[in-house]
Formats: sequence, C-alpha cells, structure tokens
Amino acid sequence: MIQPKLKQVVVGLALSLSLTATATAQNAVGLSDAVKTDYQNHLEPLFIHFHKNPELSLMESETAKRLAQELRDAGFTVTEGIAGTGVVAILRNGDGPTVMVRADMDGLPVLEKSGLEYASVAM
Repeated sequence: MIQPKLKQVVVGLALSLSLTATATAQNAVGLSDAVKTDYQNHLEPLFIHFHKNPELSLMESETAKRLAQELRDAGFTVTEGIAGTGVVAILRNGDGPTVMVRADMDGLPVLEKSGLEYASVAM
C-alpha cells in the first residue's frame, strides 16, 4: 500500500507528465498548423513561381535574385554573384557545428506534359 505522502507525489508526478504530454501534443499541432499555413501562404506560391519560370544553368539570374531576397527576408546574410549566379546564405545561431547545404536552381530544357496550370515552359 502506498503511503499518503508518496501517493500525493505519485499523483502529482502523473498529473505533471499528463500536462507535459498534452502541452507537447498541442505544440506539435501548433507547429503543424504553422507549417501548413506557411506552405499555403508562402512556400507553395514560391514553388509555383520557380516552376513556371525556369532558367538554364549559368543563366539563372532572376532565380538567383529572387532566392537571395527570400533568404534575406528569412534572416540570412546573403552573398550573391558567386561564380556567376551562385548564392551563399549564412544563418548564425550561436556556437555549435556549421551545417552546409548545396542545391541546384537551374531548370532543364524539357517540355513538361504534366497538364498542371503551372507547368514549366520549354526553354
């Protein structure tokens, strides 16, 4: 049989864990909602813009300019014109390891036959 004092501690701990689990679930839902809202209001239109306006390799000047501005707006320090149309963006977040990501931003010269209203144009 659990002593009354110990029972209070166990009940308190169970309640605390339950509240923490509930808060964590609510935060996850909040994060999920925030991601969904950002995708619908900003990221999807940006994807569609880039998809509708492809530029060939080493000719992606408008893509680089738009990407650089998007990164600046997100808080990055941006350097443009690396080897022509390259963009380097740095986001400082205190001490710790540096994470580097490389991505291509050129389009391929193909006619898209997806039927999407934002299908790429042939280059």
